[in-house]
Amino acid sequence: MAVKNNLFLAAAYLLIIPLLRGIANLDMVRSAECLEQAVILTGIFLIAPLPALEQSKAIQDVVCTKKIPHWKILLLRFIMSMLLLILMVCLFSGIMVWKNCIFPFVPYVAGTVISAMALGSLGFAAAIFSNSVIVGYLASIGYFLLNSLGNVSEDSIFYLFSMGKGNHSTKIWLFGLSLLVIAVVFIYERRKKY
Repeated sequence: MAVKNNLFLAAAYLLIIPLLRGIANLDMVRSAECLEQAVILTGIFLIAPLPALEQSKAIQDVVCTKKIPHWKILLLRFIMSMLLLILMVCLFSGIMVWKNCIFPFVPYVAGTVISAMALGSLGFAAAIFSNSVIVGYLASIGYFLLNSLGNVSEDSIFYLFSMGKGNHSTKIWLFGLSLLVIAVVFIYERRKKY
């Protein structure tokens, strides 16, 4: 249920992107801008709200009585969301190629998924630690806006839009940092007492 609602929002958002910006006949730089400045926001829709169902105290009490630990349920949701994210980015990128956009498919898809994962994992962590999905959304959106407004340096390992600048090594750092954040969240969740 949690993943299904998030999937619907992400799909609706991806359908709106062609109305807001062109996705046809783009060169490598413009393709990277489209993927990094628009498509990565699907990470917020798919990953940040994963703990939403257990936000209320009554639901947390029920979760405590279940045989399956809560962290395992969250891990399953996270894996499903990541698979859906990869699928959606691949489909959107495939449509861009079909619309005569020129870019290296696999590196651009990987870079987009990594940036989306970075956005989503920050929101996911904020939602878990604050017990509020709204805080999670705000953390992800704030991180995106800091990058968009130029407050994060292009040389920083936290920079989301490095593909457009031809720098793919930043994505490796982003991927590592995202995995670290997710690992911390699951260690915290595993040790958490409800």
